[in-house]
Amino acid sequence: MKMKRYCILVLLLLKTFLCMAKSDVDIMSRLVDMGFENVRVGVEDNVVYAAFEDPVYRGTYRGFGIMLEQLSQYYLDAERFEIVVLDSKVPKVCVHASHVDSRWSLEADYEVENAMAILDNTDENGNSFGKIDVTFHPKVSIDNHRFDVLYEYAVAIAPSIETTLWRGSRITVQPVIPLIGGNLRKDNTLRYCRIGIADIEQEFMKGGRWSLKAAAGILYSNFMGANVEAGRQLTDALGLKLKVGYLGEAYVDNKGYHFVKPDKLTFLAKADYYERFSRLQVQLTAGRFVYGDYGGRMDVTRHFGDYAIGVYGVLTDGEHNAGFHFAIPMMGKRQKRNGRIRLRMPEYFNWEYSMVSNYRYANENMGREYTVRADENRSARYFQAEYIEQNLQRYLNGISR
Repeated sequence: MKMKRYCILVLLLLKTFLCMAKSDVDIMSRLVDMGFENVRVGVEDNVVYAAFEDPVYRGTYRGFGIMLEQLSQYYLDAERFEIVVLDSKVPKVCVHASHVDSRWSLEADYEVENAMAILDNTDENGNSFGKIDVTFHPKVSIDNHRFDVLYEYAVAIAPSIETTLWRGSRITVQPVIPLIGGNLRKDNTLRYCRIGIADIEQEFMKGGRWSLKAAAGILYSNFMGANVEAGRQLTDALGLKLKVGYLGEAYVDNKGYHFVKPDKLTFLAKADYYERFSRLQVQLTAGRFVYGDYGGRMDVTRHFGDYAIGVYGVLTDGEHNAGFHFAIPMMGKRQKRNGRIRLRMPEYFNWEYSMVSNYRYANENMGREYTVRADENRSARYFQAEYIEQNLQRYLNGISR
């Protein structure tokens, strides 16, 4: 009789285990079919752990919302969900969420280690390595510094070709192809086909509050060299970053392409703070800009869900400048990303207007910086815990979808 009971107990446990395993496989297949990559799901002590990379849904919070909705439908009795978002397989932010009486409560932070340690023993689905994204970025320039024309204008398309071959890597090639620019002078770089970005970037840290990245190649715009960037999140709202670059010019004009041996050392310290009640992002930058001038810059940006609109001011070597910038969404909230090579539009279009207060600021190229990725702006890849928590809560409450 006892043996029969033991056999029944073993069969029940085996059935439960097999059902749980099948459920894990089913939900991961479902998430991959929806477009998520590098998906891992595991359950321990009635807590569901998951990690994912989101190349499909716009913004850094919408993918979290889809993941939580899908997981809560599969694991009806789960006490809590621990979800980590990845970028090139590097953990960025963890969301701790619970679903009680049809209401979500959640918190976002950079404590990713515990969840990733548990998920190390689970299978990964939807590997992103070797997949190529071709993203067609529009480039628009309007400049009114000349006296013989009302303004100069140029429109170009800049398709970025990007792939990840190993953890933390990003390889980018971005040609810039002019479409409109008939009133530009012959020596103006914007008239010609050129290389916007051709670099490789590597992130060395395992994720969490510390970050360390290095990049080398042709950087945007009109520079070549190397960049190292180290960062630390002091709180869930405040982060510090140190950026050091050693660069030379790489530009094209009516005489051809020019590659200048690196001779410019730039170093900038940056502080980034997100204030959730006003939804203001405040950035302070100070140090040595690309062409050797010392100074600082302050950006104040207001986030409206997927929209980011802000103003900035620069003071460097006694000269000043100011302007505004914005990042607005393009296309829909979801883009298809099927196959090995995926054609797509950027999630956001970003643009910056510079007042250029006087000729010395413009002629001596003051306040100049550079970028290493084709989609750098204040909305794409904005892995800020307070920002994600606030917008994810609004998403789950149905306020913004």
